[in-house]
Amino acid sequence: MAKSQIIKDLANGNTDTQTALKRTKVLLQDLENDDLLAWVNYEIEGYPNNVEIPDYRVIEGQLYGSYFKGSMVNHMKYNHVPLPLGNMSDETKEAILTVKITQGIEALKGIIEESERKNGGLMKPIPAEYYPYIAQANNDLGMIIVTASVELNMPKVLNIFPKVESKLLDILLYLEKQFGNLDDLDIDIK
Repeated sequence: MAKSQIIKDLANGNTDTQTALKRTKVLLQDLENDDLLAWVNYEIEGYPNNVEIPDYRVIEGQLYGSYFKGSMVNHMKYNHVPLPLGNMSDETKEAILTVKITQGIEALKGIIEESERKNGGLMKPIPAEYYPYIAQANNDLGMIIVTASVELNMPKVLNIFPKVESKLLDILLYLEKQFGNLDDLDIDIK
């Protein structure tokens, strides 16, 4: 059996993820599978606060900061160095070091492109009210933190795209198995 064009396009990289998601949304509209349709909609529009985020969209990072150490007269300044969270609880570490990527796939693509233009990665700023706790976790109350942020693991962020495409292919292959060639049900993109 010949594969549907939407499957060939996605598998060969001839369509972007956003377009494939929209085409899949059209295919799913009449099938009354609310879970699959909800997933497709979240990947297009973004995940709202009250929805569980898929594991592939929960990204861990490394805490970096700039700080002074020592007295006002005799001090050292450290810029953009890793800050360990030694004696913090695992739950607190996880809350600080992880980020839930909730943006839709196209918005995420734009955020990544913008960060690449600025020669940086994706970062989560840490509010100043956490700085004393970070100093305490480093067993150094003389540490005066000026800035702190979590730099996300970019390979894991970039891996969101193939994960979405793989799940999308699984959905399309399932639909093709159930209904045959999807070309007659799909949007004519020519």
